[in-house]
Amino acid sequence: MVINHIHSVTQKRVVLMAEEKNKSAPKFVYNCVRCGQYCSKVNGVPVYFDDLSRWRKNGTLSSIAPNIGMDMSQGFPQLVLETKEGETGCPMYDSENKNCQVYHDMPLNCQAYPLGYNGEKYFVTDKACQGLGQGEMTADQLRTQRDAAKVDYEAKVESNTIVPLIYSVIMGDLVDQSRKAMENMSDEQKDQLQNMTKEDED
Repeated sequence: MVINHIHSVTQKRVVLMAEEKNKSAPKFVYNCVRCGQYCSKVNGVPVYFDDLSRWRKNGTLSSIAPNIGMDMSQGFPQLVLETKEGETGCPMYDSENKNCQVYHDMPLNCQAYPLGYNGEKYFVTDKACQGLGQGEMTADQLRTQRDAAKVDYEAKVESNTIVPLIYSVIMGDLVDQSRKAMENMSDEQKDQLQNMTKEDED
C-alpha cells in the first residue's frame, strides 16, 4: 500500500512537471505585419530547383530570372535572388509600398520564414522578426508553417547537392574552351591579349 502511494505521488509530480514545462516552453506564433524588416535587408534570398520548376509552370520564371544570380559566400555555389548593385534587400521587394512583387508565388525559403528546420527539429531563423508573437496562430496555421519549413529544408538539401555539381561542370567546360581558344590563337593575337591584360592590371 505504501508502494502504491509512493507510485501515485511520483506520477502526479511527473504530470505537474510536464505541465509546468509546457507552460514555460515558448509557443511559436507568427503573423506577418508587412514591416519589410527582413525583405529590405536580406542579402540574397535562396532559390531552389523546386522554385524554378514552379515558376516555369506558373509562367513567372521569365520575369524573375533576371534577378537570379550565383552566391559563393557560403563556400559553395548557391542560386539566389541577387541584391542589385548599390541597393539592399530582395530585388522582388518594393520598399516604397512595402510589397512583395511575388507574394503569391514567393520562394520556398520566404514561405517558411521565420521558421527553419534542420532535419531533426524546428527553430526560429530570425528572432528579430516583428511578426513573432503577433496575434494568434491556429493549429492548422502552425502545421502549414512547419510543412513549409520542412519543404524548404528538403529543397535546400537537393539544390545544394546539385548546383555545385552543375557549376563545376560548366566551369570545367569554360576552362576547356578557353584552353582550346588559346591554342588556336596566333602569336600576334596572344601578344594582343597579353597587352590587354596588362592594361587592365594597370
